[in-house]
Amino acid sequence: MTIPPSATTTAPGAGVDAVVFGASGLVGHRIAAALAAAGLRIAVAGRRAQALAGLVDGAACRIASAHDPESLARAFAGARVVVNAAGPLSETALPVLRAAIAAGARYCDVGGEQAVLRSLYERCESAVRHAGLLAVPGAGLDGMLADLLATSAVADLELTADAPLDELLIAYIFDDLSLSAGSQRALFGAAFARPQIWRRDRWEAAPTGDHRRIDAGEALGGARDAIAYAGGSPITLPRHIPATVIATYASTTRKRSGLMRLVASALPLVPRVTEVLAAYAPPDTDYARTRFAIVVEARRGGGAPGGSGSNDAPLVARAVLRGRDVYATTVAVTTWTAIQLARGVAGIGVRAPGEVFDARVALRELRALAPFELEPALDLPR
Repeated sequence: MTIPPSATTTAPGAGVDAVVFGASGLVGHRIAAALAAAGLRIAVAGRRAQALAGLVDGAACRIASAHDPESLARAFAGARVVVNAAGPLSETALPVLRAAIAAGARYCDVGGEQAVLRSLYERCESAVRHAGLLAVPGAGLDGMLADLLATSAVADLELTADAPLDELLIAYIFDDLSLSAGSQRALFGAAFARPQIWRRDRWEAAPTGDHRRIDAGEALGGARDAIAYAGGSPITLPRHIPATVIATYASTTRKRSGLMRLVASALPLVPRVTEVLAAYAPPDTDYARTRFAIVVEARRGGGAPGGSGSNDAPLVARAVLRGRDVYATTVAVTTWTAIQLARGVAGIGVRAPGEVFDARVALRELRALAPFELEPALDLPR
């Protein structure tokens, strides 16, 4: 469906600091409000005028669909930054980034999905670079925080000064996980995808049944079984941290059997399983009850890295980030990223967070926006 130009409620060429696409959603609305509160001139964009009207005081409204390039071009005209909060990113990320490039705007999104990140790096890097622009996809909890945490931990200890790490493992640990229907589709879709790991100089499928025992601390139940997960770190981290193997894992329950493993066993039996599992999420769902941790473990020497279910190589560094409410944290991370892009942070091309930002400075500033704790207490600059 083509959206007529008359559907745009403000002049499409009006200059703004940022356009938030998908602004009527759970996360997009909060990001738009936070950007406006920070003093940025913003426009909110999405498919339905009624949902956008009055969403953020003073914000321009622009009607657009990810399936209509002309409407995206009108919506993004005059913007310095495009923030993509419209799901599923597997459908919106590529067309929205391409439209941002055409509009001469920088780009970030709320994601961290492995397949989406790889697609954007492989298909858009040249266009973004040639346009002299900067794109930082994966500027959410699953993606950016892990990249910054690993970058800071490895850099502080100068672990790669002499040789690459044998293993760099990132695990996402959740308790009382509450997700919107859209996030459920993304999470379970990633769970059912064959995770990719980075091995030596390429991506390859993770070993079948790959899992690890990961300890996120007593507050999250101590050592837990985490299964291979299609997280963003194997895509972003090899760009700036040398390691033989980079892999991601996830645990959503303290039980050894693991909810994710039980659900995954139903995959061959249930058609379109990600839609079946995307249960209705009541508007009053208490997302703040969710506790999470991101665990980074760096290993060198002692055995062959990447073995399924084993931790053979000696641990040389470990860092844990613990917080609450995945949505509030994602809003803080993406908002902070959009502000940095609008302010003109240096960089060209499709970039990983650790390539663009000073990891320790970024973590310090993000900790003030979405309080989380770090272990060990990294020496963050004041």
